[in-house]
This record gives sequence, C-alpha cells and structure tokens, in this order.
Amino acid sequence: VNWLLRVGYKEGKLRRPTMTVNNVYGVMKAVQSGAGIGALPEYMSSSNADLVEILPELTGPQFDAYFVYAEEMRRSKRISVFRDFLLRKVAESKF
Repeated sequence: VNWLLRVGYKEGKLRRPTMTVNNVYGVMKAVQSGAGIGALPEYMSSSNADLVEILPELTGPQFDAYFVYAEEMRRSKRISVFRDFLLRKVAESKF
C-alpha cells in the first residue's frame, strides 16, 4: 500500500513519512497548500492547473476494479447509464 515509501531505497529501508493522510482528497489539498509532494490519480491531477507532475516514469501498483450491483438492478436504466459513464471515463484516462 505504501509503495512510495520504498521507491529508490534499498530492501528493508523505508522513507520516513512526515505527514499521513487517509484519502486522496486530503493528499491533493495538502499538495495544493504547499505541504510537499504526493501521489494522486491522473483524473485528479490533470484537472488541476496548480499541480505539476514530477517523476512521470514512476507508476503505482495496478489493481482490478469492479462495478458491482444487485442482480435485480440488471435492467435498470440508471445502472446502464452509470456503467456507460464509467466505461467512458476509463477509456478517456491514461490507465
């Protein structure tokens, strides 16, 4: 989970974080206010002109994401519209 603490360090040695935030919105606000650097998803950083990408060669861990809903919602128009929205956003992103 804390993969950034290990980047560039020898095995067994970790960077010591100076600030801990438990959500990406908090990280974004801290970075915007000048607290330092942070890892943000592309969709948050690309829409914010105040942020500058550094270390573009680094990528975070990959993971699977699932859109899950109750079986009885399968034919719901709302579910269909939201699914199409999610698929469109994923197709537009860099990942």
